[in-house]
Amino acid sequence: MKVIFKLFIVSLFLTACQTNSDLVQLHKYNEWEYQLPEEDYIVTATGYAPINSQTGSDKTVKMIKAIKVSKLDAYRDLSEKVHGYQLSGKVSVRDLVMGDEQIRASVQGVIKGARLIKSYPLDDVYVTELELNLRDLYRVRAFTNGQTRIIDSKYY
Repeated sequence: MKVIFKLFIVSLFLTACQTNSDLVQLHKYNEWEYQLPEEDYIVTATGYAPINSQTGSDKTVKMIKAIKVSKLDAYRDLSEKVHGYQLSGKVSVRDLVMGDEQIRASVQGVIKGARLIKSYPLDDVYVTELELNLRDLYRVRAFTNGQTRIIDSKYY
């Protein structure tokens, strides 16, 4: 009986010493600093499209298509400058003589925050000029990829 009573007292003591995690709640507030470049870095791109070569019944339709094509060409040029090319090449050699040579280039990337500077016809070509501030691109990446640093933490 005494042994059971001692076990009861010991178990009661151990139960009383346990902390209940539901009773203690800490909330943490972090203050963040985003790591951005010191100064602006502007990348510009220009797109071109011939007006009279576009398909269409009249000059207005050809002009609208040229506007769209020149804008797409400007975005492609901007993407090449920001993300780079992906190149693949193939050369065939037979009897130590070079035969066919093929080079393929492709561009893939997402451009956010580009600004239209000018869009105008020049002779028979439609021209579109874009610019992108890479500091804005860093800002978007810092928010989405967590390129930040904690400068202060507070618990309450």
